[in-house]
Amino acid sequence: LVFRDLVAFVVQLQCTLLDIHALLDYVEILYPLLTSLPLKPVHANPTWMGCFTRNTEVCESLYFAGVPVWLVCDEEFIPLTMNIIHPVWLTFPDNIVRAMYSESGVSKPFPSI
Repeated sequence: LVFRDLVAFVVQLQCTLLDIHALLDYVEILYPLLTSLPLKPVHANPTWMGCFTRNTEVCESLYFAGVPVWLVCDEEFIPLTMNIIHPVWLTFPDNIVRAMYSESGVSKPFPSI
């Protein structure tokens, strides 16, 4: 194997392992909480990335199950009874690596998975 193939293999392995880990978390932790929602919110799991949603029912269900969740909506659709701790504006990070993979100064893009 050349180094480029080894890197692609490791990337695919990491992706598969993360998918398995996420599925196990869903089956063991999240699904039981979503099928019978607790009366009080469960503490959010800091190892989960969370999700963004526009649906208030989905937002409430995930919040009570302990999933970090962000409700995305326009300001005019926010009810006056909703408790907003800190509104944020969507931004895009500047420090994402967008350079091509290169070996010895030659760009060698990876194939799409």
